Amino acid sequence: MDYIYDIVLNFHDSYYEFYEWKREDKIINVKRIPIYKISNTDYLNIKNNEVIIDRNSLDKHNKMFLLTSSIEVMGIIIDNDGKVIKRSSLLFEEADEILEDKDNIKKSNIKYKIIKHNNKYISRLFKEKDSYVKKYLSNNELKENEYILKYIYYDIYNIEEDNTEKIYKELVELSKSNINKLYDGLRRVNLELKNNL
Repeated sequence: MDYIYDIVLNFHDSYYEFYEWKREDKIINVKRIPIYKISNTDYLNIKNNEVIIDRNSLDKHNKMFLLTSSIEVMGIIIDNDGKVIKRSSLLFEEADEILEDKDNIKKSNIKYKIIKHNNKYISRLFKEKDSYVKKYLSNNELKENEYILKYIYYDIYNIEEDNTEKIYKELVELSKSNINKLYDGLRRVNLELKNNL
């Protein structure tokens, strides 16, 4: 079995690139961790989908380990059943150092089963904006506050609109077509309202 020593990992439910890490994340320093080299296809399947890894194809004690395709490296945490529950990218320098030594890592035959395909990568920033917008639009006080709805609409479209039902409907549509525009507008209005209170 091959091991990597003294690396930094940042585990999340979804895979995030190291440049998406945040200061408030729970970053851990791992002194010693096993690494398995697998094919690029297997690596991408495990990285991007909901997967159960056959525990018999791993050392029984390992619930946290690294996978490499010889192109990328990521950290994995599995539960008792072998389901991948957390993933972590590595800092660029640490991943690069591992990849320089890739020819010395023995290839492994890790068996796994895809339980759900995830067809597209969604960045951490997009997820956070989407969550913020959904929470904001689902707030019942917003639906009842004619002033704020009109203010948001004017800020985004530079048009005065009196029909609050139409405003709300268009904001929901905008959340599907241009999340960035709506997110930026909501943040501006929130900031403006806080400053004027």
